Amino acid sequence: MDQPLAAIILAAGLGTRMRSDRAKVLHELAGEPMIGRVLRAVATLNPHPLVVVVGHQADQVRDVAHRAVGPRDLRCAPQSEQRGTGDAARCALTEIPETFAGDVLIGYGDMPRIDPGTLRAFIDDHHGRGADLSFISVELDVPAAYGRVVRDAVGAVAAIVEARDATPAQLAFKEINTGIYLVGAALLRTALAQIRNDNAQREFYLTDIVAIARAHGRRVFAWRAHDDAEFAGINSREDLARMETQIREEVNRRLMAAGVTLIDPATAYIAPEVEIGRDTIIGPNVRILGRTRIGASVVIEGTAWLRDVTIGDRCQLKICVRAEDCVIGEESEIGPFANLRAGTELEGHNRIGNFVETKKARIGRGSKASHLSYLGDAVIGRETNVGCGVITVNYDGYDKHVTRIGDRCMVGCDTQLIAPVKVGDDVYVASGTTIVRDVEDGALVMSHHPQREKAGWTANWHRRHAGHPKARSDSGNGAAD
Repeated sequence: MDQPLAAIILAAGLGTRMRSDRAKVLHELAGEPMIGRVLRAVATLNPHPLVVVVGHQADQVRDVAHRAVGPRDLRCAPQSEQRGTGDAARCALTEIPETFAGDVLIGYGDMPRIDPGTLRAFIDDHHGRGADLSFISVELDVPAAYGRVVRDAVGAVAAIVEARDATPAQLAFKEINTGIYLVGAALLRTALAQIRNDNAQREFYLTDIVAIARAHGRRVFAWRAHDDAEFAGINSREDLARMETQIREEVNRRLMAAGVTLIDPATAYIAPEVEIGRDTIIGPNVRILGRTRIGASVVIEGTAWLRDVTIGDRCQLKICVRAEDCVIGEESEIGPFANLRAGTELEGHNRIGNFVETKKARIGRGSKASHLSYLGDAVIGRETNVGCGVITVNYDGYDKHVTRIGDRCMVGCDTQLIAPVKVGDDVYVASGTTIVRDVEDGALVMSHHPQREKAGWTANWHRRHAGHPKARSDSGNGAAD
């Protein structure tokens, strides 16, 4: 593809059939807004610029677009009033320099299954045929509301007619327009300037550029694709659910063929971008999303939610684990009921047990926190044991502060570490200690208060409340429920 390329993605529509306050292209598919998948596919072609036409919830669509394609020549063109696809393309042209002399690829933000390889083949064939305008068509047994491709007596493309404007004879045609075009920038500007809204919907149809190009004697080509599923759009919640099922089944088949065991494929929701090593076993009721990387011989028992997680070989994730944007080193044991939040890094051979929460915690090799602890903004060394109920007190109401614990420490149960604080290597922390100052290597640290007792206090307490409505008359000491 030596010819300069720009791209336009139409994403301004509300999507009324979704029955949603959210823009259609923001609805998630396999854990990601559908427009993100479209943009990543188009971005592989390196268009300059890549223009997204935005309308409803423009700021949110713009944010998703930037996250999807990163730092590249991405521009957003507002369409303030929804006046049709032709008008949307006109809006996009304001972001393409007048001096641009290459081709413009046009597509839709609600076609998340488009494959980059298909787009490359389409563009190459367009150039090979010397076409001025090409679009992708497919044949459907039931064309429904799609625009029909109309051909002349010798089989050349004459026009695209929207279903609402088609004659009964044209509605019988099975070749439909997918909505993906490639056209020279100069021809696109000329054609868009000539489209009119004299149609059933009183809108400016992008499809009209085909007939206009033919009227100017330009070479128009319909590139017929074989897999119509790749060009399916999403217009309703039912369409969204159907495509989710299709993607899930395809991904699961690919993973099982590669040596991954899925105990219940029907409840394994795994994003296409996820990579999983062989001999890994995944239990039921899991969602694995984003750029997650799972090693070999890992066991995920089930009921897990993972996003953008790297998991080393031979780890075990017990039931009910949630992890996001974190790294789990090899041969670690996580859960049950553990929550690994963003920024957690486990070096390997770690144990994060039941009802333990971590956040921005770097935990060294062989260290463990087995029960009911919160470790936030923490750096913990190797071979350290964190007891039950330990809390790093990291927030002062304005800023977060770091707790540092060294190697080979024993942190007793019910310990609070008031950050910022540093505990050295080989430190023993007595149970119930509150640490407010740095602790030197090899020390025993405690903050025990003398135990005090008041004999007979309980009986006096109940006597003072003898008349209380909750006092029990049938109890010898008047104990309340």
